[in-house]
Amino acid sequence: MALSKGPLEPLCRAVNIPKVTPVLQGSSCIAAIDFGTSSLSVAYTTPTDGQVKLVPLHSTYERVPNAILIFKDKENQQCGEVTGIGYKAQSIYSTKKETQNYIYFERIKTLLERDTEIDRTTQVSSFTGGSYYLIEVIAFILTHLKEKLLTDHLKRNYKSSDFDWVITVPAIWKARARRMMREAAYMAGLTSDAPGITRFTPVGSPLPRPEEVNPEKLSLALEPEVAAIAAQHQSEVSGTPPERYMVVDIGGGTVDITVHDKSNGRISVVLLPMGNTWGGTTVNEALSMILEEVVKDKGFQSFLASDPTRAKATLNKFFYGEFEEQKKTFGDKPKGTNEMVLTLPLAFESFYGTKLRELKKMDMHYDPGDGSLEINYCQLEEKVFKSTVDKIIECVRKAFHDLKSDGIDTVYLVGGFGGCRFISQRIKEAIAEHHGMLYDNIVCPVQPGLAVVTGAVMWRKDPNIIQSRVADATYGTSASIAFNPSIHDEHYKRVNEEGVQRCGNVFEVFVLKGEEIKNEIYKASFIPSYQRWTQQHIPIYCTTDDGVQYIVDKEGKLTVHKIGELILDLPNPDNIPRKERKYEIFMDFSGTEIQARAQYSITGEEVKTVCDFLSKQD
Repeated sequence: MALSKGPLEPLCRAVNIPKVTPVLQGSSCIAAIDFGTSSLSVAYTTPTDGQVKLVPLHSTYERVPNAILIFKDKENQQCGEVTGIGYKAQSIYSTKKETQNYIYFERIKTLLERDTEIDRTTQVSSFTGGSYYLIEVIAFILTHLKEKLLTDHLKRNYKSSDFDWVITVPAIWKARARRMMREAAYMAGLTSDAPGITRFTPVGSPLPRPEEVNPEKLSLALEPEVAAIAAQHQSEVSGTPPERYMVVDIGGGTVDITVHDKSNGRISVVLLPMGNTWGGTTVNEALSMILEEVVKDKGFQSFLASDPTRAKATLNKFFYGEFEEQKKTFGDKPKGTNEMVLTLPLAFESFYGTKLRELKKMDMHYDPGDGSLEINYCQLEEKVFKSTVDKIIECVRKAFHDLKSDGIDTVYLVGGFGGCRFISQRIKEAIAEHHGMLYDNIVCPVQPGLAVVTGAVMWRKDPNIIQSRVADATYGTSASIAFNPSIHDEHYKRVNEEGVQRCGNVFEVFVLKGEEIKNEIYKASFIPSYQRWTQQHIPIYCTTDDGVQYIVDKEGKLTVHKIGELILDLPNPDNIPRKERKYEIFMDFSGTEIQARAQYSITGEEVKTVCDFLSKQD
């Protein structure tokens, strides 16, 4: 019998049953955090006036770099007090002559986007030396953002537990990265009135799963979904509102594309979320690679080694500070201007010296007198922007192709890099080429970089505005079912302790890739494998392949990917026979996170259930 790769039907499927009530109810006291690759922002609303407001995180700036500076306690080096985030953190760190008492991080979200094997013990290195658990660094940032809202802005008129909190995540993120943000939020005390994290766990020491306090007070919102809600609210679209629209969310680290239908004020997601890690950051990296080639120093390793605590911050300030601001306006060149002018950092100039004169071979002009670097727009387009823009357009074209003949009324461009005029022009040209005609319905809202955080608050006011989504993969678990020789492979036949023939390693499917998920949950029934068991670990698997029927092939290799497990407590003090201890698990894939609960079949009594998507998987 052929295994798993053909267009085969599942051997076993969970039962699909209607969900009685929506998981999330509307709220009027909401705080949202956009934890971006390049930047951070916070928005909120209270019952006082119901308006969505932005929190100034630095002077009048509502969007600041994703950077944090922590002062280490002299007596206990694992304890820390946040000195500042964003521009304040960057400014203080750049002026410190001695940094041994500080811990400094920038742009840590890139680890979540590019490391598919993250878990609770994933580490990140500080600019000032030393390694720390990534989840705790995120928790420190969230704790400080919470205090900026509650203490600095709202003057302690509200408690953390008064708010329903929202953290935004890319739609293309999988369960593990999403779970890390949730657990970091628990550590930060968002859903409780606890002060939040104040000390780091020494790397190598156990890092327990944080206690889930008021989990219903925290939601994860998908960035392109909520950005679309904000864009529609802000933008004036000529004619009738779009019935089908595409959202292209181009942030610093990721490109997220979704397509929605809107009818009677409700939204249905009609296309699998798609995207890649070719966000705006890859443009910065392209410029970096050019300069690395000029000075013949891959990754600027020699420069970094010359001043381990400051050199990296110097490079980041140039590539993700000065160049970042000019990058966003590329395509809006003033009349008579044909080049971008940047000022190289003094330390960078001093270190590489005459090597920088090689820039003229790249058709770039370097002036050692004032440290200026001139790059003409043609060079920028071809050598710096092109590869990233091509990857973004590749995703947009695929979305249009997958929709086949169905049209798109409007394309919304959002995100920090979505407002770049050059990007919108190239996307317009690509869509026109696909259609064979001019396409003008591309809308970029005012302040596209803040569309995600403001849209997150709007979404949480009415979370059920999204009435259906599309499964991004096939999800299921392993099952042992009665062996049927007409449909089951002999290789998987087993005999249990009662002498009954079973078929093992069956992939019991909850939901298939591409299926529409509405207001429904999936029920599967189980019996403890052995009488003595009082705890059951149920693995959760996923695959993007079609026709997978068994979780392993005949060589014992997994045909699916384990993303986590459910841990169920099944005490049996009265020694009830195994067959009478049947229980049911209920899986919910309709929201932005996988949810699960369990109960005994006979009594209906709830079984304590933990969804663990962040421990190391086998």
